Amino acid sequence: MRPVFKACVATAAALLLVSCSTLADEAEPTRGSTQAGGDRLLVGTRSDYSVVDPTTSETVARAPRSILSPDLSQLFAVSGKGRTTRVATLDSATGEQLAQAAAPSGLRPGVASSNGDQLAFAPPLEPGVTPWLPEGKRRTRIAVVQTDGSQEIAGYNLKGNFELEGFSTSGRRLFLLEYMPAMNPTHYELRHLQLDIGRVRPISKAKQNAPGRMRGTGRISAFSPNGHELYTLYTQQGPNYAHGGTAHNAGHTYAFVHLLNLEGGWTHCIDLRAPFGTGSVTTHAMALSPSGDRLFVADPSSGGLAVISPQATKVLKSVTLDLRALTKGRASATAGADGTLYLAGGTKILVVDGDTLEVRDRWNIGKEVTGIALGSDGRRLYASLPDKLAVFDTTSGDRIRAFRLAGVEGVVEAVESR
Repeated sequence: MRPVFKACVATAAALLLVSCSTLADEAEPTRGSTQAGGDRLLVGTRSDYSVVDPTTSETVARAPRSILSPDLSQLFAVSGKGRTTRVATLDSATGEQLAQAAAPSGLRPGVASSNGDQLAFAPPLEPGVTPWLPEGKRRTRIAVVQTDGSQEIAGYNLKGNFELEGFSTSGRRLFLLEYMPAMNPTHYELRHLQLDIGRVRPISKAKQNAPGRMRGTGRISAFSPNGHELYTLYTQQGPNYAHGGTAHNAGHTYAFVHLLNLEGGWTHCIDLRAPFGTGSVTTHAMALSPSGDRLFVADPSSGGLAVISPQATKVLKSVTLDLRALTKGRASATAGADGTLYLAGGTKILVVDGDTLEVRDRWNIGKEVTGIALGSDGRRLYASLPDKLAVFDTTSGDRIRAFRLAGVEGVVEAVESR
């Protein structure tokens, strides 16, 4: 389906975006002009994502109340309210609207399927509440939308306290975390909702290399490049967590990466031994190599840095470094095809060898870095600063250019324009 908003409205909104580079909420997705080639930057604010051309400083598209597809190729933006609530699918590189559908009123978009044809909605979070620390509730309302509008909205009123995890690659199941007890959660278990019959089922024990009941707080999540696996870092486990019940781990594991395979429906917990999870819980970073064969996890507050093989489900190397310079504000990370890892936090960016995990260079940015992303050619590093985006040369660390972008909270990814 084509866009419902009129061309004159979209053009006027785009002109406003280009002239003031603001990321304030809009009633509908908006687009500007595009140029072929180069990168487009996905940047985030408190409530939406925008697509920015770093060459022209132009905001190509803005998607209010939006989430990203697992492979970052699509944006799903919600507009309207009540019976007029709609969800639009946008190409994250061009801002072009690809489809639209009716959306459930009063729910927030939570997670998209790997191919972007399904979108799950859940209740909005109360102030101060996150999906990792949910409020008590006896029932959970969930809705699933076909993003092309080809089917009616499927609604589910589930008994229990649930949060969304991800769709199976077949699109027949929706993985959920069930927090228990429902009104005062102390632990959680992984479930799946069979979408055709609306029944919640447990994950077979044969498919779980993880404790049945898990404790801990999720910090950050990332999908594999093809969207078929979901990795979530959990920390502050405490001495009661012993993966697989083995005594040698008891009292030494305070963090782990929970791997959920969305194709086979199996899970695996990859333990990160101390000092991971022993420091502050406010700054963590995670980055996948472009091929998806390496997952880097950093805990600057404790100095922990590790590289994981998702395919082998094991830690390849773990070290302790002095990462205190990264603990102010938000930590972020990105990895290049050549194996280089970039870690950012406070006013610093560290260049790390992805094999040895040794720091090769330290860049002093001068202002707080809130997010980083590598350009598609690996020669440029994009960084978000307070109300500004900057471009750096990855060889020298020199700043190439910077431009104002009011309201930006973090750069998410650089997408090669088509």
